[in-house]
Amino acid sequence: MEKKASGIERFLAPSINKIEEEVKSIHSEINTVKTKIDETDNRLTKLEEAHKRFTIKMDRTDDGMTTESKVLFDSVNEMGKQNSDEIDVLKRAIDVAQRRLVTLEAKMKELGQ
Repeated sequence: MEKKASGIERFLAPSINKIEEEVKSIHSEINTVKTKIDETDNRLTKLEEAHKRFTIKMDRTDDGMTTESKVLFDSVNEMGKQNSDEIDVLKRAIDVAQRRLVTLEAKMKELGQ
């Protein structure tokens, strides 16, 4: 004879399945954000390297930039720093979310047993 599930087990089964689906969805979203952050980080790294090369070249030639050019370079530098800071904040948020997901998954396994 097949053992029938108790009332509470039948009640919990759909909830656990929904939680598992939600966790998978969150993992997928986190991976997507990580990919975008990595792409942006790579672009920023390339931009910073190009800026360094350009700065070295400008220092060598020292042909004198206009005030407007200096302001534009400073503005680009500041934007790069802000973007780097924002990426760092997003990385920390993702790390926290992943730790919480691991905890949630462990609790789900406990509920399932």
